Amino acid sequence: MTALRSGAKGAARIVVVDDDPDVVRAVTAVLEDDGYRVEGARDQREALRAVLDDPPALVVLDVNMPGLDGWELCDILRRQSHTRDVPVLFLTARVDLRDQITAMQVGGSDYVTKPFRPEELRAKVEAWVRPRPRRPA
Repeated sequence: MTALRSGAKGAARIVVVDDDPDVVRAVTAVLEDDGYRVEGARDQREALRAVLDDPPALVVLDVNMPGLDGWELCDILRRQSHTRDVPVLFLTARVDLRDQITAMQVGGSDYVTKPFRPEELRAKVEAWVRPRPRRPA
């Protein structure tokens, strides 16, 4: 499968990883409306290639996928020096508090449940992607 690419040139790049193409399309539509460049990956192979080859500003990651699940994929990204600081926003149907805790334990940055509310997704993406002021050393 070829990864889906879209969005404005020069905008922050976000990789959306979900094996459900409808979810990838829905997230892409929301984020493109906000001017982000979005690349969709429907499996762990596409995701690893997209993120490791060119680290994005943010990864939006499902948990339940065939092969590697989202927890394992996040752990792999955290172990790589060039992707360890890329924020990972889990987007999943798992609503249990234990799953939210696991997301943070494997290195996740934030958590949104499906079905997602576009305004919540937008707010969380913006919080992780916008430039942060540098603190004095």
